[in-house]
Amino acid sequence: MSALDILFLLTSLINFLESFSAFARRRITAEELRDTILVAAGTLDLNPGHEHPFPPTNKWSFTQHAPFAAEYRTAKRSVYVMRKRNRASRFFALFNGADPNASTADRDVTTVPTQALYFMNDPFFHDCAEKFAERIRAAASDPASRLDFACREVFARPVTDGEVTAFTDFATALGATLKGDAEAREKEIWNAYARVLLGCNELLHLD
Repeated sequence: MSALDILFLLTSLINFLESFSAFARRRITAEELRDTILVAAGTLDLNPGHEHPFPPTNKWSFTQHAPFAAEYRTAKRSVYVMRKRNRASRFFALFNGADPNASTADRDVTTVPTQALYFMNDPFFHDCAEKFAERIRAAASDPASRLDFACREVFARPVTDGEVTAFTDFATALGATLKGDAEAREKEIWNAYARVLLGCNELLHLD
């Protein structure tokens, strides 16, 4: 085999490998988002799913105009969450979850104001963000180390100097509006910043 043939083979191999070196940016699915939030909170239950707490059949009184519409809160992975065919779960409907009535080969990807409002107001999200903030505060004593822990948890990378500066500005601005002692103000600042991290584009997208 000549040197030219070897060069051609090496070039072809490099081009082949480069075609697998990256993939198009995509938004994570509703299931991935829910599981990620629970992982950040440290509350994801990795045990297999089990039966749902349906009411006994002798107490069923569902009708066409009053259908079964319960939603059972669980910390298990999204694959085990109960999905109703007659009514979409609020979370999965909001973040383009698959329609349980049909085979969904491709999902819609939408960006709507109600998704931003979810990160601002939803009790489940706020509860998970507070638990994530508790983990951040327990990880270290100084802001830079805490931020490094948070970034490694949700972004799988170390914190940047710019992010430390941004947090300092954020904490200063928010702290000036808060009441209470220093401990209470610090807790609220980290709760708020945990919500920022869990709702940012870097978490919502895979590059």
